[in-house]
Formats: sequence, structure tokens, C-alpha cells
Amino acid sequence: MKIYGDLLTILHEESKTEKTVLSQIQVRMKVPFDRLKKYIEELNDLGLIENEVSLILTEKGKEYLVEYEKILAFMKRMGMAYR
Repeated sequence: MKIYGDLLTILHEESKTEKTVLSQIQVRMKVPFDRLKKYIEELNDLGLIENEVSLILTEKGKEYLVEYEKILAFMKRMGMAYR
């Protein structure tokens, strides 16, 4: 859940820039490039992003991100760390 949530958050932020660069996403995720490609493929298979090239969040991906942020906020209120 955390990996998908973090990756969707980064993709959403990167979509506001002119061009999404996988190497920048890889650095922010702190994962090997081959693992990042696997995560992106999984997000695509789950219908959370448009495709593996444009990396645009679908409505389903945006909904996942909203719910993920709610969970993080709840955990923070409860004094729980989620790393």
C-alpha cells in the first residue's frame, strides 16, 4: 500500500512538470530502476495509471491517492509512524 501510495504521490507531483523523468522518480522512491519499472507496470495493470509511458493517474488512481492520504492523516492523528 505504501509503495503504491508513495509512487502515485510522486507521479501526481511530477505530472505538474513539463516532462516526467523516470530517473528522477527512481531517486525520489529510492529503489533500483528495475523495481521501479515493475511497480509502474503493476500500477498500469491495476488501472491506476493511464499507461507505462505517460504515467498519468486515472480516476481510479486519483481515488486511491485520496484514500491513501486519509489513512496517513488518521495514522498521524493516532501518533503512529508509517515509513
